Amino acid sequence: MSKLLPPNSTKLEKALAKQADRIIAIPVGIAALHHVDSCPVPYLPRLAWSLRVACWDADGTDQQKRQAIRDGRTFNLSRGTADALNYALQQVTPAYQLLAWHQLTPKGMPFTFTVQLPEAQFYSINDIQTIHAAVDTAKSARDLYSVQARIFTDSTVVVAGAAREGQRVRLSTLD
Repeated sequence: MSKLLPPNSTKLEKALAKQADRIIAIPVGIAALHHVDSCPVPYLPRLAWSLRVACWDADGTDQQKRQAIRDGRTFNLSRGTADALNYALQQVTPAYQLLAWHQLTPKGMPFTFTVQLPEAQFYSINDIQTIHAAVDTAKSARDLYSVQARIFTDSTVVVAGAAREGQRVRLSTLD
């Protein structure tokens, strides 16, 4: 129990001090949880969440996760800029071209941009959704954008038919 309590402490204060002493005695390196290099691997997602890391790959290696946390601060400071867009897009696709509204022919509306993906490559719907998610984390709130890409999708076409043969019989109670 704490030696800082006065002799006239209430039972509640003494009980709280006793619980606080038990909590303090737990050997947890709280400071290690807040540093990228010393944080245990199972706690990396929580550290990334607390630092608002936007580009997080849960399937990445430990080193990639730690690098994403290191890059998170710089990324957060540059959100809404072309550098942040480039960083976010580089995480999901190696080849792209980012065109601002004044670089388009004819010129687009202010505060718009286009992400052009190579025409030689086809993208799936999941790839496009990943690209949209990356751009949404990096762009400013006022920006509008479009993604130009060739998309492929797998589908199955089923053609079915039915035939019915029979005789039509009409019954009536009238003569």
